[in-house]
Amino acid sequence: MIRLKGTATTYGDLWFGEEPPRDPGVDILRYRCRAAPIAGVRCTPFLSQVTDLAIGEAEISGQFNRDCRYKVRRAESKDELHAEFIADPQSRLDEFRAFFDTFARQQAHEQCDMQWLRAACDAGQLVFTIASRHGEALVWHAYATAGNAAWLQYTGSCFRDRENDYRALVGRANRWLHWKDMLQFKKLDFVRYDWGGLFEDESATVHAGINDFKKSFGGRVERTYDCIVPVTLRGRIYLPLRDAWRKWRMPSSGPAETAPGVAPRTTRA
Repeated sequence: MIRLKGTATTYGDLWFGEEPPRDPGVDILRYRCRAAPIAGVRCTPFLSQVTDLAIGEAEISGQFNRDCRYKVRRAESKDELHAEFIADPQSRLDEFRAFFDTFARQQAHEQCDMQWLRAACDAGQLVFTIASRHGEALVWHAYATAGNAAWLQYTGSCFRDRENDYRALVGRANRWLHWKDMLQFKKLDFVRYDWGGLFEDESATVHAGINDFKKSFGGRVERTYDCIVPVTLRGRIYLPLRDAWRKWRMPSSGPAETAPGVAPRTTRA
C-alpha cells in the first residue's frame, strides 16, 4: 500500500485488488483499478488498455500493428539504444523529476507529483525505465506496481524544436522502451501491463492520438473502478467537506485537488 499525507487526512492507495493491512494507519483508502465496484461507496469507472504478459513473447509482439512492429524492430537493430530498468529508484528521483518536468513544460502538461513518487518508492512500488542513446536519455517511464501488475503512471520524452530525424528517433525509442519494459516485467512474472488509461472522449486530436498510440500495441480495452473508502471518523467527515469545497471552487478556478498522488488518469504517449 502506498501511503500519502493529504491536506487534512492520510490516504492509502491499493492497486489491482490489493487488500489493506489489518491496521492501515490511514483515514481514507483509495482502491485503484479494481475489477468490480465496492458496494455502498463512491466508485468511478475508468477505461484503460491492458497487455497480457502471461502469453508468449511472440504472441505479445504479434498483437502490435504493422507500423509499431516496424519501428520497434528498427529501434532494436539500428538506433543503438540502451535500456535501464530501475527497480530501486530512490537515488534517481530528482533525475526523473528534472527530465519529466522539462517535458511537461514543453507540452503544457502537469508536472510530476514528487510526493507520490517518494511514497511509491518508499513502499517499494515504483519502477523507472530509461531509453538512452550514446549516454543521452531520450525517454523515461515511471510505473506503479502491485503484485503481478504494472501501471504506467508517467512517460516523458523531450524533443520539442528538434529536427524531424531526432523526433522520429525519440518516437521509436519510446515504442522500443515499452517493449523492453514488457519483456522485463514478464521476466519478473508480471502478468498485467496497464497503459495508464484511455481517453473516453476522443474529440480532441491529442487525445485520439494518445489512444491510437497505446492501441497500436494491441491488448484489450478494459473497464475498472476507482473506489474511495473512509476508514476513520476523520475520513468520513473530510470527504463531504472536500467535495463541497471543490464544488464551490469549480465555477471560478477549476477543481482543487487536495489529495496527493492523483495524476491525470491517462498518461501521455
